[in-house]
Amino acid sequence: MSKLKITAEAYLKENIDDHTQIKPWPEMNNLPVFLKSIYRFYEMTILNTRCVLLEILDETPGIDTIQKQIKRIGELTNKQVVLYYKEISIYRRKSLIKNRISFVIEDGQMFLPFLSLDLKKEPQIKKKTKVTAFSTSTQIAYLYFLYNKNVVLNTTEFAEKLGFSLMTASRALNDLYDAKLLTYITSGKTGRSKKYQRISDPEYFKVGKALMKTPVKKIVYVRRMPEDGLIAGLEALSDLTMINPPRHLVRAISQKQFDIANLKIIRNTDIIKDESLVELEIWTNDPKQFTDNNYVDYMSLYASLREIKDERIEQALEEILRGEGWFTD
Repeated sequence: MSKLKITAEAYLKENIDDHTQIKPWPEMNNLPVFLKSIYRFYEMTILNTRCVLLEILDETPGIDTIQKQIKRIGELTNKQVVLYYKEISIYRRKSLIKNRISFVIEDGQMFLPFLSLDLKKEPQIKKKTKVTAFSTSTQIAYLYFLYNKNVVLNTTEFAEKLGFSLMTASRALNDLYDAKLLTYITSGKTGRSKKYQRISDPEYFKVGKALMKTPVKKIVYVRRMPEDGLIAGLEALSDLTMINPPRHLVRAISQKQFDIANLKIIRNTDIIKDESLVELEIWTNDPKQFTDNNYVDYMSLYASLREIKDERIEQALEEILRGEGWFTD
């Protein structure tokens, strides 16, 4: 499924027409080769109107060229023609509107005069609030760059790496950039594509450490060990340091893993106290995402235990982090 279909179709369904559909143009053989090298063609049905949606493949043509190409495509298809942009300059937007050329932009702006639709992004003055904790997606992004210190990628590449939507990926990268944890360089023919990379150690660790939140969504007790659970919590800390082991084995799994594991939760507090059970941490993200062994990754382990006010645990957590190249006191 194309990213255009995911982003544009979802937005149009939410804001304009629940029945909006975008799919590949079915009559590609009727189109000239030179046009197929410039645009990716889609069939868009919105408000019961079938039209041609064009995704520009490379550098945006000039307005005069666009007019000629749209006229030709309209003659060949006998349909209204709409341009799709990921982003657009104010100058280009004004030119398109002036020349009555229909368009849709990924951020929600659109001009569809044949439907009498002209939705503009209203200017907003955003009050920047100081971030005190990462969101789940931003924390995953932070961990990705923590464990992949030399990676340089754009929003699309980042979304594919982590399985994020473009919107979630963009928000997470912007959050890290606003926290001064990422920098970027611009690239591409238009000079608008941003390639992100993280700042150097140990500052990246030091700033992010203060913003980390626990990945543990909830803790339950079960009798059966989950198949894909990773060693977590105080059990992991005791295995990796000299701290005493906890009464129960501790495992971490994602919510998705838990939903399919069919595990019976023990709720009786007396049974929990008296029997050897498995303390199961259900995480907001996949615990296996940033580790290649049987233990949860060290930074997430730190975040899961940091609120325990025990000097021995605090010292043990510092001990396991100290062995990492990005650690600083």
